[in-house]
Amino acid sequence: MTKPPRRQKGYILALNIAVLALMLVGAAYMENRISLARDLARAEKQRIDGEFAVASAKARVLYLLSAAPRSRFGLGTLPNASIALDGTPYRIGREVIVNLQDIKGLFSLNTQALEGNGRTMLERLLATYDLDGETVGRLADSLLDYRDGDDLRHINGAEKEDYAHAGKAGDIRNADFLSPTEISRVLGFSEIFQRWPETGSLVDHLHVSRVLLFNPNTADWRILVAMTGIPAELAQSLEASRRRGETPDISQLLLSGTSSNPFSGAVMTTLFPSETIIVTLRYVGSPSGVRMAVKHTPTFAHSPWIVQYTYRVPLPTLTQEEIDALPELPPLSSVRNLNAPYQVQFPF
Repeated sequence: MTKPPRRQKGYILALNIAVLALMLVGAAYMENRISLARDLARAEKQRIDGEFAVASAKARVLYLLSAAPRSRFGLGTLPNASIALDGTPYRIGREVIVNLQDIKGLFSLNTQALEGNGRTMLERLLATYDLDGETVGRLADSLLDYRDGDDLRHINGAEKEDYAHAGKAGDIRNADFLSPTEISRVLGFSEIFQRWPETGSLVDHLHVSRVLLFNPNTADWRILVAMTGIPAELAQSLEASRRRGETPDISQLLLSGTSSNPFSGAVMTTLFPSETIIVTLRYVGSPSGVRMAVKHTPTFAHSPWIVQYTYRVPLPTLTQEEIDALPELPPLSSVRNLNAPYQVQFPF
């Protein structure tokens, strides 16, 4: 007698569906992990490529700074074939952007006494960021207290006990600044930094070398306002005219009639670049770059230059059209006659 067929239970079908679902979840997880690993590998490759490109560009710039003659036109001796030292951006290939800035077109944190005329210059610089007079005075006092060697507080300044009360007892050094970024340690400046955008940061206009001379042809409008006291609108107009090549030398407009006056600020000006150049290098597509102060030392026994300090700096994003419109950094052969055996470079 034939046995009736056994009825299949429903749990077999449910088990198959559950196994298939688990396999799909596992496959999706593995795909996500593989995709993430691929993105990380791509980002790491881009980082390595960027570091290599920036290192190569740095070597080229150091070679230029040590071998190219300097003049009032920048690196080179011809007005239309020299490398500008006023922060003008240049391309190195299609991967790196470089800016070269003469420190005589910046404000020194260590040279200026920050009393009398030096303090006035600092206050004018801070005022270009639309800070009110009370804030400007407080920041100037705090900066002076940070740099001087005593514990005596200026009226609106900050000394050791103020830093301790704010939980920043180790921030004040009572000594000269070692780099422009150190200004963020001064009580009150870090809060102000948060209000400033990446473009136009105060650090972009500072240096720490002990240089008294001022070069108006390598300064931007904020420094022109700080050093001369002219209105911001006029300073912006002069800078734009200089960058367009319409008025390459704006010193005559700024200092007309005062160059022979020994009591005027004109005696502190020069059109010749400093021995120290601020170099900013960035890899195209990166949100930040490397900034360093390179001091030319032709009589130094060990090297033709020294890098005084370096730090990373945030930079604004550029479109591909803006990048393509930048001029290419000229080679050494464009700014120096390589066939001349001896070429004299003026002292700084």
